Amino acid sequence: MELSGLIGVFYRISQWIYKFAYVNLLWILFTLIGGVLLGFMPATVALFTIMRKWIMGEDAVAVFNMFWNTFRQDFIKSNLLGIVLFGIGYVLYIDLAILPDDGVLWSLLRYGIIVCSILFLIVVFYIFPVYVHYKLKNPSYIKYALLLGIAYPHITIAMLIGVVMLYVILYNIPGLIPFFTASLLAHLLMLLSIQVFRKVDKKQTNTLN
Repeated sequence: MELSGLIGVFYRISQWIYKFAYVNLLWILFTLIGGVLLGFMPATVALFTIMRKWIMGEDAVAVFNMFWNTFRQDFIKSNLLGIVLFGIGYVLYIDLAILPDDGVLWSLLRYGIIVCSILFLIVVFYIFPVYVHYKLKNPSYIKYALLLGIAYPHITIAMLIGVVMLYVILYNIPGLIPFFTASLLAHLLMLLSIQVFRKVDKKQTNTLN
């Protein structure tokens, strides 16, 4: 029997709190199982897969089984993608760290790298939602994530604002960090990305018709 009224509201809220905390702890567990470096990417893919299911209205999923199956099946592919992303991010970081500030040429080069870093941040926002929503080859995930982020700047800005707000909340309430950091971030990015995917799918449908 479904509870109604104020009690029903509190019950549903408590259910979602439990679900978010549970998948967050699963994300930590599987990241550690993979030795952190090799566990981060497949665990994050599994987390976004769960979030996508929930957002799409598929609440009755076997969370642990889906998490484990996704982690296992995407272990190699997601880690290969992670190596590429880490490499790009590392190069950008090193370039910004070692470039001198003096001189017009160096300043122009620094601004160029800053622009590339912003584009890389856009890719980071979209890469996991794109990965779990579309079946592509690894290089295509990065290209598609960047194109979507640029094509829908208002959604991308909303992501940035949401991430900053989440950071402020967790910074002021650090007790929430072990239980909700990854799950809330994944839900935020996946929820906004779904809006983009639906717009793209609608455009494609209209084009075909």
